Amino acid sequence: MIRSHFFLHLILALSLGLASSNAVRAQGGEPVELDNLSLEECIEYAITRSLTMANARLDNEIAYEQVGEVRSQGLPQVNANLQLSLNYKVQQAFFPDFIFPDPSGNAPPPNFDNPNFVPVPLQPKYSGQGQAELTQMVFDGAYFLGLKAAKTYTELSQKSIEQNAIEVAEAVSKAYYSVLVNRERLALLEKNSNRLDTLYRQTKALYETGFAEKIDADRIKVTLNNINTQKRNFERILEVSMQILKFQMGLYQDDKITISGSLRDLSLDREALLTDLRPEPQKRIEYSILNVQRELNQLQTKNIEMQYLPKLTFFATYGANTAAQTFSDFANVGDRWFGFGALGVRLQVPIFDGFRKKYQIQANKLEYRKIQNQMKDFERSVHFQVNQTAVELLNNIETLESQKENMELAAEIFRVAQIKYKEGLGSNLEVLDAETSYKEAETNYYAALYDAVITKIELEKAKGTLYPRK
Repeated sequence: MIRSHFFLHLILALSLGLASSNAVRAQGGEPVELDNLSLEECIEYAITRSLTMANARLDNEIAYEQVGEVRSQGLPQVNANLQLSLNYKVQQAFFPDFIFPDPSGNAPPPNFDNPNFVPVPLQPKYSGQGQAELTQMVFDGAYFLGLKAAKTYTELSQKSIEQNAIEVAEAVSKAYYSVLVNRERLALLEKNSNRLDTLYRQTKALYETGFAEKIDADRIKVTLNNINTQKRNFERILEVSMQILKFQMGLYQDDKITISGSLRDLSLDREALLTDLRPEPQKRIEYSILNVQRELNQLQTKNIEMQYLPKLTFFATYGANTAAQTFSDFANVGDRWFGFGALGVRLQVPIFDGFRKKYQIQANKLEYRKIQNQMKDFERSVHFQVNQTAVELLNNIETLESQKENMELAAEIFRVAQIKYKEGLGSNLEVLDAETSYKEAETNYYAALYDAVITKIELEKAKGTLYPRK
């Protein structure tokens, strides 16, 4: 019976819509052909093609641009504006009539106690103003801390790239070894099929010459048919494993790929794998990310504290304005536009903000304590992960060694049963029982091998050594 591990990838692939080998390339172009890739080459290719990695790199580039955005606040700022107005309905203001002289001189004396009010327009029909202003930060303590925080944020985005690379390496490694195990399993099924086919032909020949019964040949034929059915099923499972590897590497399903690895190159020496099991959380990218987040939190707190200090800014303005009752006068720039300008410094002193900064600082300090707790909890988690995975790996290696011995014993039992049957000392049923036990031992061995390989990858991830940190 084939263990469920081998079907896990089949279910995953079907859920992702990868079962069809005739997938259409979304971006067009010719299919890619990659030959004899090692595990390291598959991982490197996936890291360069993964859309998750591409987005992580884009986030890193965005962070660099944001550093430039923060830096730009300390550079000179120049703004200009131009306003032209048509005052089609001019507002009137009322003034006492005695303030306006009477040209004829015949007006009665002004009545200061009860004057008449005359409506007077306060602005011309056309007006305009143009102005340019330059400002330059002289001192702002929060600016320099903000610049440092922006650079630290860039470091955080770089850590995110590393984290995504490790996750890609894990997924590709598991898919890669799944292909190797399934390929080896299919090769054994092929050998079993050839072996039984030979036995069937020999038994059939013995039956035709009268030295065996027909039922003996039929029993072998039934077993042979079952193995051939399993072989065809495993050919599909191997194809699905390849599709998953392509998917994890960022390939399309119509791309071609072959891998060069072999299970014989895989080292599962318990002494080498389980000698150094010291948990070292600082090797984990997650711990490094938390450390950068803690540094960012401290910079943000200092940034808020610096906002209590005054800000000093230099400014320079120059402009011109005009006004006219007719458009022709309004458009006469040379004669009716009058300039103005100013230089100065602006000191902004924060006095009271309703305790806003105080609450922000307190919230940041609480967030800092939260990050500290997360780091301590992660250290505890790493200890647990390494110890638990090491125990699982030890169990899986011991199971693998036991299953390997069982497979070798089953192979020997099957060989002896064949010899006894050929020499007339054993029965056909004995041969079939030995062959069934041999096939089951092979299945158990490769299932145990797959479990050991996957646990080895998980232990490397727990120790922070799965993918080299750059």
